[in-house]
Amino acid sequence: MPTDDMQHSDSYLEHPSEDALERFLLHRSNEEELETVETHILACNSCVSRLEAMEIQIAATKIALSELHQEKTAEEYAKAQNPRKSWFSFQKLSWAGAAAALALGMVVTPAFKPADVNLSAYRGSETTVVPEWRPLHLHLNATDLAANDVSAEVVDADGNQVWKGSTSIKGNQADLTLPRLTKSGSYLLRLYAANGSGNPLREYSFRTK
Repeated sequence: MPTDDMQHSDSYLEHPSEDALERFLLHRSNEEELETVETHILACNSCVSRLEAMEIQIAATKIALSELHQEKTAEEYAKAQNPRKSWFSFQKLSWAGAAAALALGMVVTPAFKPADVNLSAYRGSETTVVPEWRPLHLHLNATDLAANDVSAEVVDADGNQVWKGSTSIKGNQADLTLPRLTKSGSYLLRLYAANGSGNPLREYSFRTK
């Protein structure tokens, strides 16, 4: 008989429903659903593609509704000024709306796609700015550190731990994937020896914005 832990693990393997993906994009997921969807899409390219298409569709719909409202207002104004010009004003705005929607589809940057960030050791006031509300692929400069397994933690400006995990140092670099940080502010990422003893091996500073 499956245990609760097994059932919880299986939930990450299931493809989220359309409604769950829409709630995720609109930041309406509850804490449990947010964790499940976020963990799943980090390892599922097909669901990333679904989210990309959905995000473009939602954004284009918003633009279309906005353009429709502007077209209606402009048409009424044009009729009041000169009835013969109303059709041309309407057509001009329609083409503008279509062009805006097309441009949006070309330049939109999905908020769920991990951002690649390079971090060097913390030094004085040097602080890297990373995007808020996006997962992060961190590439840590680990020069002079021995190749080994290490543990890692992220703390906020008040010293509260917001994430904990592990990685390996290889070729003077350590890579980590962090979930989205939903609060702007300053953070520290610390690497420790895998046994968790002693002071941090290295400390990195970054800020979400």
